[in-house]
Amino acid sequence: MEWELLRTFEAVARLGSLTAASKALGVSQSTISRHLARLEERAGSPLLLRDPPQRLTERGASLLAAVRPMVDAALVARSALEDTPELSGEVTLTTVGEMVRWELAPRLPEFYRTYPHLRLRILAENRVSSLAAGDADVALRMFRPERGELVARKVLSLSYAFFAASSLELHPEVPWMGLTGSLAGIPEQRHAERAFATRPARLLVEDLESLGLAVEEGLGVALLPRGLAARLDAVVEVAPQRLGVRGGELIPSRDIWMVVHRAKQHVPRVRAVMRWLRGLDGRSPRPGVR
Repeated sequence: MEWELLRTFEAVARLGSLTAASKALGVSQSTISRHLARLEERAGSPLLLRDPPQRLTERGASLLAAVRPMVDAALVARSALEDTPELSGEVTLTTVGEMVRWELAPRLPEFYRTYPHLRLRILAENRVSSLAAGDADVALRMFRPERGELVARKVLSLSYAFFAASSLELHPEVPWMGLTGSLAGIPEQRHAERAFATRPARLLVEDLESLGLAVEEGLGVALLPRGLAARLDAVVEVAPQRLGVRGGELIPSRDIWMVVHRAKQHVPRVRAVMRWLRGLDGRSPRPGVR
C-alpha cells in the first residue's frame, strides 16, 4: 500500500477537513480527494463520512490507530536527518504576556548562547492560539489541553496568596481587586469572588501585572502569584483571616503546561525550544507575611 495514501488519510482524520490537510501537506485538495478515493477503493468501504461534521467510520478508526505509529516513526526518521548542531529557522511560541516578562525574558540570553542560529517569535496574548492551525509551534498554557493530537507536559507550578501593600491598613472590610474580561473565569478569580462574596471588587482589570501594580499602590488586596508579588516593592503576603474573607477554602495553585502538536514534537528546532522551556523553575524571593 502506498505511503502517500496513508499519510493523506492520517492528515485528514487529524485535521478534520480536506482543506486543512491540503494546506498541511502542501498538495492540492483534488490530490487529497484522489488519495482518499484510492484508499477507500482498496478498503472496499468508506473510511470517512464527508458530511459535516466529518467523522471516521468504524473501519476508518481502526486504520487510523494502525497508521499513527507509522506517521510518528516517519517524523522521528526525518528528525534524525535534520538534527544538526547548527540548528536554524524560526519557532513561534505563544503564551500570556506575564510569562514572557517574568520567566522567559530573563532566560533569553541563555537560549541564544545555546542556539545562536534559531529565531524565536513570541506571541504574548490572552487568546489561545491554535497549534493545529499553525498559529504557533509551542505554547505555554494555564490549562492542560484535552485534544488527543496535542502533547502536554507540566513545566511550572505557580502558588497564589493574598497580598497587600505594607502601608495598607488591614481590616475585615478592606477593599479587594480582581480580574475581568478574558480572565474573569479563571479559578483564581472565582476563588477571590467567593472569598469576598459580601462586598464588590473595588477594581477589576484584564491584566495580572496591572493588578499587581494596583496592589503596590495601596489600592486594596488581591490574589496574586507569589512570583509576581516578589517583584513588587513593599508588598507583603496577608493571612486570609485578616481580610474578613469567607470560609477556609484552599487557594488554588496554577500549573503551566508546555503544549506542542504531535506532528511537530520531533522537529529539531521545536525540540530545542521544548528543552529550553523544560528548564523553567519559577523560583523567586518570597515576600514577607503580615
